[in-house]
Amino acid sequence: MHWLDHIFRPLARLAVQRGCLFPAVERRLRRAYLEAAKAIDGDETTDSKISIKTGLQRRDIARLRSESDPPEAKRQPLAEIIALWWGDPAYDPEGIPTQGDGASFTSLARRIRKDVHPRTFLNILIENGTVSEIGERVSLNTRSYRPPSGSGEQLAYLADNVGDHLAAAVSNVVEEGTKYDMAVHYKGLSANAISQLDQHFRTRMEQTLEELDTMARGFPASEDGLHRFRAGGFFFDDSDCEANIHDP
Repeated sequence: MHWLDHIFRPLARLAVQRGCLFPAVERRLRRAYLEAAKAIDGDETTDSKISIKTGLQRRDIARLRSESDPPEAKRQPLAEIIALWWGDPAYDPEGIPTQGDGASFTSLARRIRKDVHPRTFLNILIENGTVSEIGERVSLNTRSYRPPSGSGEQLAYLADNVGDHLAAAVSNVVEEGTKYDMAVHYKGLSANAISQLDQHFRTRMEQTLEELDTMARGFPASEDGLHRFRAGGFFFDDSDCEANIHDP
């Protein structure tokens, strides 16, 4: 099972740097094993069958079954504010009044949360460079909210992106799925070559994601379908020595 090492190493690096001790990680892995077995055989499958398939002890399975599921994470309100700002034609990304009863930032923020003062949201967005304030008007600098580095919000964003990417890849392997999961990779390149490739990828990917965002927003809200999607991309290079860990 050497293929697991390449997946576990970056996760272990993140967990250690965040101070997540192994017993806590192990407990979550046990729950993931239980959920995988139930997804394959159904919720009514027996503890004995799960134990045989996963190697979990029956007492652990019984304990995990009795535990309540963690609450579903709420969407980041700052991300909702930016998404609404881009998506609603009444709010011009080039600039809207900071306050007022019309299409202002105050009214925008209150559409998302009424229990938090709009100025609190605005200060955070200004601090991380998402929004600029000039006089009594504010404008958007980016199309999406970028959580602060190392924050819980950023970790949640990482989990959503990597989780969905891995789910797509696993579906292709275990279910003969047709999820899009492709990459190009080369060795022996200079730092200058990597920089050029990185910039080209970022430019093209930003254009593609903006087109997808516009297309998705164009579908009628009345559809109210059951499905969701996530599309993205990544560019890895081994300039970070800590991340470049190879098998001996």
